[in-house]
Amino acid sequence: MSLVPVSNNRPGVGLELMRELLSELPTAVAYLSGPDHRFEFANEAYRQLVGGRHVEGRPIRGALPEVQGQGYFELLDQVLRTGEPYRGSEARVVVVDSAGTPNELFVDFVYQPVRGAGGTPVGVLVQAADVTDHVRGKQRLEQLTVQLRETQERYQSLFRTMLQGVVYHGPEGVITAANPAAGQMLGVDPEQLVGLSPSGESWNAVREDGRPFPGAEHPAMVALRTGTTVRARVMGVRHGRTGERRWLSVTAVPDSFGPDGLPRRVYAMFDDVTREKRTAAALRERDQLIGRLRDADVLGIVTADETRIFDANSAFLRMVGYTPEDLAAGHIRWPEMTPAEWVPADADAIEQLRATGSCRPFEKELLHADGHRVPILLGAAVIGHEPLQWITFVLDQSERRAAEAERTRLHAAAEAARAQAERVEERLSLLLRAGAVVAATHDRRQMLQHATGLVVPALGDFSAVVLADPGGGLAVVAAELVQPECRPLLEGLGVRDECVVGPGVTLETAFAAPTGQLLRPQEAPLGAWVSPGTRLAGVLEGLSANSLITVPLTSHAKRVGLLLVGRSGDRTPFAGNDLEVVEELGRRLSAGLANVEGFARDHSVAETLQRAVLPGALPRLPGLDLAVRYLPATEGAKVGGDWYDAFPVDENRLALVIGDVVGHDIGSASAMGQVRNALRAYAVDDSDPSTVLARTNSAVRRLLPDTLATVFYARLDLRTGQLTYANAGHPPPLAIGAGVPTLLDSAGGLVLGAVPSTEYAWAERTLTRPGGLLLYSDGLIENRSQSLDEGLSALVSAMTDSTADTADDLCRIAEQELLDESTRADDVCMLAVRLT
Repeated sequence: MSLVPVSNNRPGVGLELMRELLSELPTAVAYLSGPDHRFEFANEAYRQLVGGRHVEGRPIRGALPEVQGQGYFELLDQVLRTGEPYRGSEARVVVVDSAGTPNELFVDFVYQPVRGAGGTPVGVLVQAADVTDHVRGKQRLEQLTVQLRETQERYQSLFRTMLQGVVYHGPEGVITAANPAAGQMLGVDPEQLVGLSPSGESWNAVREDGRPFPGAEHPAMVALRTGTTVRARVMGVRHGRTGERRWLSVTAVPDSFGPDGLPRRVYAMFDDVTREKRTAAALRERDQLIGRLRDADVLGIVTADETRIFDANSAFLRMVGYTPEDLAAGHIRWPEMTPAEWVPADADAIEQLRATGSCRPFEKELLHADGHRVPILLGAAVIGHEPLQWITFVLDQSERRAAEAERTRLHAAAEAARAQAERVEERLSLLLRAGAVVAATHDRRQMLQHATGLVVPALGDFSAVVLADPGGGLAVVAAELVQPECRPLLEGLGVRDECVVGPGVTLETAFAAPTGQLLRPQEAPLGAWVSPGTRLAGVLEGLSANSLITVPLTSHAKRVGLLLVGRSGDRTPFAGNDLEVVEELGRRLSAGLANVEGFARDHSVAETLQRAVLPGALPRLPGLDLAVRYLPATEGAKVGGDWYDAFPVDENRLALVIGDVVGHDIGSASAMGQVRNALRAYAVDDSDPSTVLARTNSAVRRLLPDTLATVFYARLDLRTGQLTYANAGHPPPLAIGAGVPTLLDSAGGLVLGAVPSTEYAWAERTLTRPGGLLLYSDGLIENRSQSLDEGLSALVSAMTDSTADTADDLCRIAEQELLDESTRADDVCMLAVRLT
């Protein structure tokens, strides 16, 4: 409160005149006389200010006792004593209303002395205005200012620490700010991005098919033009420091809309999806082999405890050289089969099983019945706790070790050849590039096509790879020519045409030969070199061939194909040193074919681990119908981390879980089991879904630091239908009842493992009877032909007015309406719930 003197230039006035002049004023006015400050007059506004009391005729200390001690009576004494007026601004005062309730007010007031005939002060004129609303408004504004500043500080901290790249674009698309993650992904300092624009001259990006990505189609520019969110557009850009192409998934969100309805600012968020795109190509062929590997009995499956093996399939028994009779007699025991140096690894795996219910896949050796060592890859999951028992999946690594030894031998041979062939630098470069292709490619057809492309035109004018087909014949699977118009000649070549490639040499005999063959027309006229009238004769004549090299291809000591390299026209025919180069290339291709087989075999472990940790059966409870679908991808060889779970947490409540671990390999399949088991443990211990997700997130960050997972977790009360849920970055489930189905998107949160510590919101929804709930993974709603939002809309549309009577009907309708019958790029997992 500030008090300042007010000039005294008004003469005293009579009481009656004062009463007449001031009684109708809207401002609170009162006149106090004498040393006890007795109320001689108070207008209606003043009476309302002091709680509606009639104060005339009473001393102020008796009329307003609650004001005692607040300093105002002493001020009146001072004004009457000194004759100097005072003004108060936004002064706080507490008065009691008619109901006896204290009220805090803020007033602007003036104490004006009133003088008698002799000029001596005889009273005080009080004027007051209630400014309580104004003061409280200022206080609220100050609080809001503090909150705004704190919010801005939190926002800036989030902006700086987000794992996603974030870039702000102004109204013309020019970048105004970028966070550190954006600079790291793009390979430049964030400050260097400020001032750039997709419409500028420096813009250089490509689409996924290699065509230019116009700056006008950048998600930020589209969002600025349309005012709508543009999601997950993938583009390739050059990294500022390494120069390599990085692939980004960009989402642009409009912000700060102007009067014309268009945004004045857009923020673009992006993730680096380079690794996913690279691994997608390598995994594309895996799923086609999974069924065959399972049926071929090449994966060992063992049920055991810490000392004894209870059950094992024939693949495992063959692997370690024992018989079913040895198993039945209890002669197969882990301690006797494990060499001493691998005992610590076994102990660590058992501790993982005790702690998490599964163990990370690891390599070790087992002792064969005849005493030699068998290298294996194994993983395990718990099936019983008292005593501890588990199921183990065992893959024989002997062939892989042999392939590694072969690669080592080939590398040594390449090094020796390089030392001896300094004058044939071009051929050495060819072999090195071929080795790189073999090492980097897990797709057989792609590897062979790359290899023929390396040979032509560096070594020959045409090249082809012929492989054995399931029917026992041979067929061309890859070809490259200097003359592209002649490609149909090689691609149409097959063994069943009695193809003769030299005097007494056919494709079949060349296929079976232990070494490569060099055939030149000088050794025999063309008519004797090939059988006239056969298809090969026409091929060689069409290509104007002057020499040909054939080299057999093997995989794991088995003959699998033939490499053909030829020269045409006036080019110098092949010589003996050319045969050596092609033979070395053939050995590298043979090693590559073995690698492809090993790559596919390793993949079967990941899928088996994934299947092992999914629940074997769903709970059966009164009034509840549950159904699941697990549909693997049909494209590529990916093994996803999708899982579902349903289990009772007490006699009336059921836990429902759907999740997806990022990645498509053995590690992600193993991590999926560990995340599932951790969530189960916390779910039994705590009834709050938000707490369960927070604790699971902490466990993932500590135990699986390289793992990210999306999870939706809910608890369903079977008596009331009340569903309490929390979500860690997973697609929202669909609640189905009367009317339009509803997406449960009110409790979003970060994916598990993204940050060390985070809180998750929770929400509630009451499911009607009959009614239900559909939980699903992103493979159901997202594919190449539609965005995530389009997929969600399609799901809601499919379930609107559906005729589903059972939980299985919900899965069936979703599968029929949203999934292509022929192809799926990702796994699809569904868990349906119906209250009956």
